Amino acid sequence: MQILAVTSSKEALTNRNMSIITNLYQNTTSSSIAIKYFQESKRYSKFRCTGHENNIDSWIQRLCVFNHICYNTNLQRYEYFRRADRKKPVFFDSGKGMLTDFGQKFLSLSIIGGSPWAPFVVDEALPTANITLLNRLHTLWQNYFPNNVGHLLWEEFGTIHYSMERMNELDTRSVVMHWSPISKDPLYLKYQDHLLSAITPEKMVESKPYINSFNTRYVCFDRLMAGGMLRFFDPSLYDKNQGRETLIYNWRSKLIKHHGFDPDFVPTKHHIILTNKSHSLNAKSNSIGHRAIANMQAIEEFIRKTYPTISFEVVEWHKIPFPKQIEMLIHTTILITPSGGVSTRAPFLPRGAHAIIM
Repeated sequence: MQILAVTSSKEALTNRNMSIITNLYQNTTSSSIAIKYFQESKRYSKFRCTGHENNIDSWIQRLCVFNHICYNTNLQRYEYFRRADRKKPVFFDSGKGMLTDFGQKFLSLSIIGGSPWAPFVVDEALPTANITLLNRLHTLWQNYFPNNVGHLLWEEFGTIHYSMERMNELDTRSVVMHWSPISKDPLYLKYQDHLLSAITPEKMVESKPYINSFNTRYVCFDRLMAGGMLRFFDPSLYDKNQGRETLIYNWRSKLIKHHGFDPDFVPTKHHIILTNKSHSLNAKSNSIGHRAIANMQAIEEFIRKTYPTISFEVVEWHKIPFPKQIEMLIHTTILITPSGGVSTRAPFLPRGAHAIIM
């Protein structure tokens, strides 16, 4: 990030000076302004978080950005560097008081707390030898539901984008590091590139092979973001969704625009889509988990007979590439769909459209 000089003069900035500062501001990868009050020969870690700030045990949805944090390849751990002469607390817990370390579960890399994570506090300065320093924003992340479109779209890959907005950490070439080996699930692989490419052109990497590829003892991150996994589909947490609408809408619009369409497009004629969920993990077992419309044929016949002049089609989404799905949905005015993951395509509908979830 560039350092912006701030004048101590009381005189008002001229238009020219304001223009220079504005241009510098727009060219930074972060919207924060750093002011150097003094030079330090040694560097230390710092962090900031949101979510359950005063309860160390409420870690599942905590989101943090760490600065100057390193992975020690010899000890295979992330290290947070603190002044040895001060040993300042790293966290205030309203019940436990000042805490001097992050514990074992400071945040989760996946939803439902499936991947607890915490850095290890080291009372020394950032290393200066045998080190690789990465300036790009890096996100440490773990996929939890590789075979569900709804979770992938809005909770998992969506969270990467939400976190950047929530923490105001913007980088058009950020790197997402998957904590464990990347899933080989066909559904996950089908959507991964379409979703991640809307955030960054960089391919997802597996964290350990990626870090080991630098062949240095320490791999240090100027900015490492982790945690913040938001859940939208847990009935016990529905009240938490209030206020998150803008995050979802911005992600929806970003995906539509990234794939070449207008997120504000409004169709001028009706088009009805009836979803035929003919494929799922539970389809062959006749499980209640296979949420299909039982009387599909009757509904199709009714619509064709009742609305003979309105454009209508029956769609099997799993057979259609994701960009084409978006194109079809933004031209749809009425979507009829079973519930479950297949229905979570509804946010791509245009303004004024309706979804009938059966």
